Amino acid sequence: MTLIDLKALIAKGQMPTLEIHAFEGIIYLVKIVTEVGETMLKKADGDNQVFKSSTQAGIALADVGGTEAVIVHQCAYDEVIGHETCKAEDPALRTPMDLRLLAGLG
Repeated sequence: MTLIDLKALIAKGQMPTLEIHAFEGIIYLVKIVTEVGETMLKKADGDNQVFKSSTQAGIALADVGGTEAVIVHQCAYDEVIGHETCKAEDPALRTPMDLRLLAGLG
């Protein structure tokens, strides 16, 4: 699904769940979750759409009508930051992002 496809989906009133996944703090990919399934946001050529920051991804999502997203990043290991590792089944940390605050910045 491209940004154009996402915009059309949102325009039809079908707001998917938007997840911005952080990888090593340098690559951000967007997962789109609908009732049909999950897909990654793609460029026109079929490659994953890569963003340099969660803000850049959020601005792109806001510009096509997205209103909220969740930033998903892996829990840091204790040797990295000095605390216990995450013990939950899902070791990801999730932070909500209000995309309405980013609308018009792109």
